[in-house]
Amino acid sequence: MGVIIEELNQNVIGKRLGQNLYNPTGNLLLRKGVEISPRYFEFFVGRGYRSIFLLSNEPDRGLSSVHYNSDKLLATAPYLLKRVFRKLKLEESVNAAQARGELLSLAESILVHVRNTLRVPPKIMELKRAEDYLYQHSVNVAVHSILIGQKLDFHDKKLLTLAISALLHDFGMMFVDDAIVNKTTRLEEAEFEQVKEHTTKGFTHLVRNCFFDGMITIASVQHHERYDGHGYPKSLEGESIHEYSRIIALTDFFDAWTSDRPHRRLNSVEHAMEFIRANQSTIFDPTLAARFVETFG
Repeated sequence: MGVIIEELNQNVIGKRLGQNLYNPTGNLLLRKGVEISPRYFEFFVGRGYRSIFLLSNEPDRGLSSVHYNSDKLLATAPYLLKRVFRKLKLEESVNAAQARGELLSLAESILVHVRNTLRVPPKIMELKRAEDYLYQHSVNVAVHSILIGQKLDFHDKKLLTLAISALLHDFGMMFVDDAIVNKTTRLEEAEFEQVKEHTTKGFTHLVRNCFFDGMITIASVQHHERYDGHGYPKSLEGESIHEYSRIIALTDFFDAWTSDRPHRRLNSVEHAMEFIRANQSTIFDPTLAARFVETFG
C-alpha cells in the first residue's frame, strides 16, 4: 500500500487518509487509514489545506512512492509558500504549527517532483509579478539544492531537510522594508545593511517563534557566508559553514543572478557559471561548486 498526494477537492471523500494528522499541541486528530467523510473534508477546507496524503493501491517504496497529482506543482508552489511565510510571520502558535505542516507537505511534493523529472532545466520558471519574486526564488533554490543533494548521494531524510532549509533560507526578507526590496537603483550603504539583517532576523524568528530546529534554519543565517571567511553575518570560513548553507549559497546566488530584479537586469546562465568557476575557494565551496557546474553547466 503506497501513498499519493491529491489536490483537495470533493473527489477525496470516501478515500483513506495517508498519514496521521496532529493538532498544534501534538495530539492525534485523525489516524492514517481513516475514511475521509464529508465532515472531515470540510475540516480540511476550513484549515486551509490545498492537498492531502491518501492511501493508494500501489506498493509502498518509501518517499519516492509519493506522487503529487498535479502538473502545476512548480507553478502553484510559490503561492503555497507565500501563504506559509505569512503564517510564520504572525507569531501565533496555531498558525506556526499549521504552516510547518504545509511546509513539510510542499517540500515533500517538490522532492518527489524533482525525482520524477528526467531533467530539470537550469532556469525553472519566473513569475511576472515582482512582489512574488521571493517565493518563486525560494522554490527555485529548493529545486536546485535537491539536485545537488542527489549528486552528493543524500538519503531521503537529508534531502527533505535540505529542501525545507532551502525554502526557508530567505524568510528573513519578510522583515525588510518593501521600498528597499523593490528599489530600482543601487542600494545605499545603510539600505544594504538593512538587507543584510535578513539573515539574523529570519533565523531568530524561525527558532524563537516558529520552533524550527537549528538543522532546518541554519541556512537562513549562513547562506551569505563565504568560503574564504569574508561573508556575513559571522565571517565563518570553510567547513565551519554548514554543508546545507554551502549548497544553498550556490543555488541562491545562481537563481538571483539569472533573474530579472528591480535593481539589476538578469545575467545569462553561462555568465553565472563563469562567475562560480572563477570564485571557487573564495566565495563558494570548491567541491560543491564543481558539482554545481557539472549538474547545470
